[in-house]
Amino acid sequence: MSAQPATDPATPPGTGATAPANPVDRVLGDLHARIAGEPPSGEVADYIPELSTADPATFGIALATVQGDVHEVGDTAVPFTIQSISKAVLYGMALEDRGPAAVAEVVGVEPSGEAFNSIRLHPERSTPLNPMVNAGAIATTGLVAGADPGDRLARILATFEPRWTSASTAPRARPVTATARSPTCCATSR
Repeated sequence: MSAQPATDPATPPGTGATAPANPVDRVLGDLHARIAGEPPSGEVADYIPELSTADPATFGIALATVQGDVHEVGDTAVPFTIQSISKAVLYGMALEDRGPAAVAEVVGVEPSGEAFNSIRLHPERSTPLNPMVNAGAIATTGLVAGADPGDRLARILATFEPRWTSASTAPRARPVTATARSPTCCATSR
């Protein structure tokens, strides 16, 4: 007698469907089904031209573990512009290159309560409040190691390059475009 695939008790009998054996995949699948079943709301942002091309019907979730396992469900292969997600990657690069103490001298980690495009600085130190507002992201980018600005830029672009979906999405003409399949960029379009 051969072993039958494990099924989830919530899977309707007779449907032929089997639930994922991995509990992370099962939770992501349930979450995706619940959210995808809701009607989209709001408007597609158009203040940046690339954002206006987003299809509001696409929705995917990707989760990467520190061990490198990637769990995904939905439209995770659909390219999307990462915009401010790049700030977290660049902050990580600066921390790796310079160390937490050196980075803390240039940019804080306090919540600002400000919009992403805030230019407000710490009142006593005259440094950006955190790396997730534009002023902090600019400061953080300057901490990424490189022999000169061109070398630094090449290193930053190389970090994102494997995730570009085609030459037409290179950042010279447009914001960096990546897929949710990429471990460094786990976001949704909805």
